[in-house]
Amino acid sequence: MSDIAVKTENLSKSYKLYKNPIDRLKESLNPFRKKYHHDFFALKNISFEIKKGETIGIIGRNGSGKSTLLKIITKVLTPTEGNVITKGKISALLELGAGFNPELNGMENIYFNGAIMGYTKKEIDKKLDNITSFADIGEFIEQPVKTYSSGMFVRLAFAVATNVDPEILIIDEALSVGDMFFQAKCMAKMKKMIDKGITLIFVSHDTGAIKSICQRSILLDEGSIVDFDKSDKIVEKYFVMKVQNNQKTIQPQTKAALKSLNKETKHKIFSNSDQFTKRASYQRIQNGMANFVNIQLLDENENVIQHVEYEQNVILRMALQINNDMEKLAYGYHIRDKNGIDVVYSDSIIEDKNILNLKKGSKYIIDWRFKSSLIHGIYNVACVLSVPIDIASSKVDFVDFIPIATQFEAEPRKKSYLYGNVHWDNTINIQGISP
Repeated sequence: MSDIAVKTENLSKSYKLYKNPIDRLKESLNPFRKKYHHDFFALKNISFEIKKGETIGIIGRNGSGKSTLLKIITKVLTPTEGNVITKGKISALLELGAGFNPELNGMENIYFNGAIMGYTKKEIDKKLDNITSFADIGEFIEQPVKTYSSGMFVRLAFAVATNVDPEILIIDEALSVGDMFFQAKCMAKMKKMIDKGITLIFVSHDTGAIKSICQRSILLDEGSIVDFDKSDKIVEKYFVMKVQNNQKTIQPQTKAALKSLNKETKHKIFSNSDQFTKRASYQRIQNGMANFVNIQLLDENENVIQHVEYEQNVILRMALQINNDMEKLAYGYHIRDKNGIDVVYSDSIIEDKNILNLKKGSKYIIDWRFKSSLIHGIYNVACVLSVPIDIASSKVDFVDFIPIATQFEAEPRKKSYLYGNVHWDNTINIQGISP
């Protein structure tokens, strides 16, 4: 128990919901204690342990209970049932406004927020320069925080939360309102704190940030824990869960068509797909309208490869079958590193190469050709088919999504070391200037 930072035991939080406001009064005055409400559980039987120094992500759809859980851990809310045990000083950045008095100015709120966390004025005095320099809001530090923009507010709140030497840091989605420069600054600060051994609980809809920062993650849905595992696995499961909520199941006739596909086609990539089908089954999502039959990584001579040399010309070949008449179909790929973070992405919408007027039973082979410039490492290729709905808002209906379509190892660059994840071609112009 000495190495545990946070532990929850059968944690539940319920609220009484009434159909009409008058029902609350009826219930309180009823001599027979008749119930006029029904219980809504924001959290149900939540149990987990977080060790000291761990970085834990929490993800889930809106309304899944993420913020409620953090408020209970930070003792802003009390649970209906169960217990929470925390060991160490907690600093939390919850929803905008938590722990700040809107009538006080920024400087006063630094001391006010510090007092809530148990710091004396002298202790805050020592940390004040670090807080104000990180917040970087200039003369607005002397203005009431009710006049702040959301970006200014989160700057001050994050500066206070991270510069008071907490042992447990809790961040709840608040960074999404900051500008890109400040978000990068915050991420660098958190990583520095993680290196020093802080315990971090991080809630975000940015799954890339979750995979980058958090060792393990909790997936919440409807107030319950769906899974608690390594972050890349949880993010994939979260994505699959979101897609499944909007997808139809594969129709029986579509399954039959998939089984008989190898017998109907003469093309090699269509007939040699057993290994692909087995590999692609991991968390695959389909709606039956179309599907990948095979996906291969090839060299220039069209040999299947699993090792890619630096600057080697590569073909990513997709074979697909159309199971329903369709007006338009988009396709794309992600190249992901060992942590599941997207390094390269492209799709037919970006490339303006969507397939139009597709007929049931037709088959397509799509070749993506590119030159590898990846840093040495192991990579997964995820592939997707979708129907564009609203390109401006990136809204699509997923047709077939395969998180692990194929894998390969990018070999080291033989010349100087590549320090970034990927290299792109540059044009360099040098001009000598006479003194």
